Amino acid sequence: MKIFKNKKVLITGGSSGIGLALAEKLVAAGANLWILARREKLLDETVSQLSLKKVSSDQIIGKIKADVSNYSDLKSALGEVFNENNIPDLLINSAGVVHPGEFLKMEPEDFQADIDIDYLGTVYTTRIIAPLMVRNRSGHIVNISSLAGIVPIYGYSAYSPAKSAISIFSSILKTELTPYNIHVSVVYPSDTTTPQLDFDNAHKPAITKEITKGGGLQSADQVAEIILKGIQKNKFTIIPTFIAKVLKPFSTIVGQVFHIFAVSEFKKEK
Repeated sequence: MKIFKNKKVLITGGSSGIGLALAEKLVAAGANLWILARREKLLDETVSQLSLKKVSSDQIIGKIKADVSNYSDLKSALGEVFNENNIPDLLINSAGVVHPGEFLKMEPEDFQADIDIDYLGTVYTTRIIAPLMVRNRSGHIVNISSLAGIVPIYGYSAYSPAKSAISIFSSILKTELTPYNIHVSVVYPSDTTTPQLDFDNAHKPAITKEITKGGGLQSADQVAEIILKGIQKNKFTIIPTFIAKVLKPFSTIVGQVFHIFAVSEFKKEK
């Protein structure tokens, strides 16, 4: 963890879930950290919480209130903190939402939200920060996808495409930014104990619950630990759970199995 000491880190969605777990570990490792989120009260509470983990008095713990899905708002907020004199060494795009549900019962705004926040939020933040890293000829960008972004799962017609897009985006980003000595990583967590999972479990269809219950459950702290180890090794693909490592190479086959299971369960319900 010594490599993070004195590094400048920006985490979107850093006030809860995996983003918060990463923030806690990075502050404890001596990093200078800024967390970005939409809710100011939660940001303030989180900054106070993180400040207790500082290892030096001159360590910076900052907040940025912004909506990652609003490019002009995001650019203005980030521009107040980061410039050619203050360039992040590490960007972690962790902001995300999930709207599970059967396609025929979902509203257009559910799809809009997942694309706007999960995918475009990642693209927008990266588009603002990456040029600064290019200027510095150094940096590391970490994008949080999902196991649901690898395998097509019943009930995730909004969420899975948004997370899958992050995977493709990260691959292209790696190709284009490698010449500038910028590393890119993409993370594929399975179910993780976070407020987002609580929302997901409260709204996902019964068939989705049956499919996902065997996907492996980890704490946000465990996932954050694995992500940071992957960053230290400059790994492009970071897969926190064993089951996800097994499923990724066989995503097409697994998708077909899930399809057969979902159709069978649907017929039983009807």
